[in-house]
Amino acid sequence: MVFQVLRRNRHGVPAPLRELVRNAMPPAGAEGLHTVFASGVWAPDSLSLTRDLDASGPSAVLAELDALDPETFLAELHLQHDNTPPPHWRAAAARPRAFLSAYRNTLGAVWDALTPFWKEVAPYLRREQERVGLATVTNSLDALLGSMGGKVRYADGAFHLPHPCVGHLTALGRRRIVLVPLASHFTSGTYSAERNDVLWLGYPLPGLAQLISSSTSTAEANTDRLAVLLGRARAGILRHAHRRPSLSDTARHVGISVSTASYHCDQLTHAGLLVRQRQGQQVRLHLTDKGNTLMDLLA
Repeated sequence: MVFQVLRRNRHGVPAPLRELVRNAMPPAGAEGLHTVFASGVWAPDSLSLTRDLDASGPSAVLAELDALDPETFLAELHLQHDNTPPPHWRAAAARPRAFLSAYRNTLGAVWDALTPFWKEVAPYLRREQERVGLATVTNSLDALLGSMGGKVRYADGAFHLPHPCVGHLTALGRRRIVLVPLASHFTSGTYSAERNDVLWLGYPLPGLAQLISSSTSTAEANTDRLAVLLGRARAGILRHAHRRPSLSDTARHVGISVSTASYHCDQLTHAGLLVRQRQGQQVRLHLTDKGNTLMDLLA
């Protein structure tokens, strides 16, 4: 969120949060940080505060930054740019300790300003934990991973990254997958495929738009387990699929456009829950064995 605001990117970050973050930033440090982050999309991994993925709360996260050795940050900067940092990074390279201090003070001020918002987000994070847990115990992770959104696409049992990663890390191997729901962005996300121990994926927190626009701070209770896992539209499509409907009939039944229904059906197909079969002039939707099993468990 801080990166997006420093880059003055108006897309994705909810307007109320963008304004809150901008007002919380100490003026002295924000301008120098803007010069660095506004000029490109890359930032050292050490600044993303994801080294300890088990850390939670401002104290633990900021302690990670306090413990960051300026020489480690500098080495990462030089490694990325073949020992010649570009112009917008040169001030930070010349005074790494001062840069890290300004960065830490900015993050601390922003975190304090967002404290009331984090409290409102808590029920949505708990609901997302339940959704991931439900997908795990029902062997439906393919469906969940295919519905996350963000920069990384999941289809046919593989993650498709927007940028190539180091050759020896193209296979997941024994690395853990760590899911990081983000309460800071409607549409985008972030990820790191460069670690030997984990592949972590940041994606928009489901329900964030509802939270931002709602006058209440509590996530709606949802007893529909299939909708919790897949979302209301995809749950409706699966429930209707036992009739072997056409795409247009499905769209009318669920109350969405044909193009939106087609997108959701594509994702359900990639997850192995649905197939399309041509019958004469029409294409009909059918549940797969995996789809039927999921319906039996949850619907």
